[in-house]
Amino acid sequence: MTRSELRQELAGTWLLSLEPAANALRLFCKYLTAAGMAIFMVLVIITFFDVFMRYFFSRPFSGTVELTELLMSIVVFSSIAYVQWSKNHVVMDIFTGSLSKINQDTLNCVTLFWSLLVCALSIYATARFALTTKTITVQLGITIKPFIWFVTFGFLTIFLTVLWDWLLAVTQLWKISRVRVLAGFVVAVLVALAAFWLSTHRLHGVSSIVLGCLGIIFMFVLFLTGMPVAFALMAVGFVFAGPIRGVIPAVNFYGKAMYTTSASYAWSPLMFFMLMGYFCFYGNLGRDLYDCARRWLGHFRGGLAQGSVCACTAFGAVVGDNLSGSIAMSAIALPEMRAAGYDDKLAVGTLACSGTIGTLIPPSTSFILYGVLSEQSIADLFMAGAIPGIICTVIYCATVWFMVWRNPSLARPCPREPMASRLKSLSSALPILLLFILVIGGIYGGMFTPTEGGAIGAVGALILGICMKRFTVKNFIASLNDSAKYITMSFSVLTGATVLGYFMTLSRIPQALAGSIASIGMSAGVTMLAIIVVLFFLGCFVPALPLILICVPIFLPIAQMFHWDLIWFGVLMVIMLNMGTITPPFGINLFVIKEVAHVSLRTMFAASVPFVLGMTLLIVIVYFVPGVATWLPAVMR
Repeated sequence: MTRSELRQELAGTWLLSLEPAANALRLFCKYLTAAGMAIFMVLVIITFFDVFMRYFFSRPFSGTVELTELLMSIVVFSSIAYVQWSKNHVVMDIFTGSLSKINQDTLNCVTLFWSLLVCALSIYATARFALTTKTITVQLGITIKPFIWFVTFGFLTIFLTVLWDWLLAVTQLWKISRVRVLAGFVVAVLVALAAFWLSTHRLHGVSSIVLGCLGIIFMFVLFLTGMPVAFALMAVGFVFAGPIRGVIPAVNFYGKAMYTTSASYAWSPLMFFMLMGYFCFYGNLGRDLYDCARRWLGHFRGGLAQGSVCACTAFGAVVGDNLSGSIAMSAIALPEMRAAGYDDKLAVGTLACSGTIGTLIPPSTSFILYGVLSEQSIADLFMAGAIPGIICTVIYCATVWFMVWRNPSLARPCPREPMASRLKSLSSALPILLLFILVIGGIYGGMFTPTEGGAIGAVGALILGICMKRFTVKNFIASLNDSAKYITMSFSVLTGATVLGYFMTLSRIPQALAGSIASIGMSAGVTMLAIIVVLFFLGCFVPALPLILICVPIFLPIAQMFHWDLIWFGVLMVIMLNMGTITPPFGINLFVIKEVAHVSLRTMFAASVPFVLGMTLLIVIVYFVPGVATWLPAVMR
């Protein structure tokens, strides 16, 4: 909504007098985000030079791990309100998107009210933690109190932002139906009062497992209402931990989790690799990869599509997630494929699905999440995904070849490029490939940690973009803005998942589930099939980030009970999550590429099916041949 539209909407209401204050708050949050990202860039540079000084002069900086943890909290919570202003929180709009406008507005008022209460709880819990903690860092000797207070301040900014959004939503709905406003408010208050009562009372005769099941059901109900996933996780974790452990311990853990999760060095690689990915994205480094793949493969049957698969694989490997690769390659490759006469069913299906390979080829944000949750080596996980990622690339290229062989009208052949032109394209793609080798080789070679690798990759990508004249001031600012939004969005979900994990541990559902499987004698194969089906089903409509945070703590005890290799199990989980993002009817990649390519959902769904079958084949290969995932990490140890 533009400023003029907003003023027109607020005309004749008392909220019009608050608009200047809201605009001032929005501007303040924008500058606060800029300050937070400036601090993050300083942290990246310090980390880069720490590696440089340690490796070349054996004089590392002291206390960089503690400094990283302290500043991480500032980076995350300086942008948390900005994420709300820009509407970038993770939500599930599957159910709400099918509702009428007035029903959507009513539900929005309800979920905003609940989000407001979660923010208020976060302010109270973190302030309580700040008042009671006496922790001082070991090396630097710095008290963590000011940083916890900054977390409280961050929640205050998002509280005010959500309050403005709620007042605006109520005002807009009031003009349409006052009855809706009153009914929605009554429902919101009654549910909130019931949640408060539940969190403050012990339910005698109700087992923790029953409470755990009720909590999971309530969590998915909140997801379906369109409430931000982060706030839903926080609410469920706190409310249902109360009757098991008591409300005071629940508040204490909640406040501590808000800080410790955002200030955990274990999670820092996620932050650094996200920045590296956005530098690569805005530096347009994917164009060189596509140009190289196109020149070498374009003359084959469906060669431009096969080149897109290979370019998506290489670019996704650098940026570490699937959507960035698909979006970047869609902007580059889709116009060329359409100009060459490629059918949209082939072109958009290739681009939407090939981005998923990037989460298998290291570095991968999904493997970072799984590695921290399962306490497995991130370096081993990176290596474990490499061969399955290459196999997936081959399967997708074979899928393209088979589709064009069956129906030649899908893609007209392109002329063969001269050898000189192909060799020249290798030189343009070489810098980004060398950056990839430096980062992954350095991590696995023990030269630096995954966090330091992310910092080196970010600095390297920035230098490449500048040297290749791809980076402007505008692109640089845009990359920092998007990094801030995605980092904060991800870490807000992480903090919510930490609170939910506390509740799941108290409920003992994972252990009970593993015990039940053992007692009924379910075989390892049937159990794995059940896990695959569950992940496939949930992955179709739950975003990958919250899904991996929810499912890993539940399924990990089962994997340990069967003595499965946890590296192999992690690769299978990531593949399943990838499949969910491209599976109709709710795969998120399909909706994103639909908007980019301006095609119908019917076309998108039909285009994805062959590649979903290809990924199914990959799952079968990895399951029956575990060495595909475990051989390379074992060899390189």
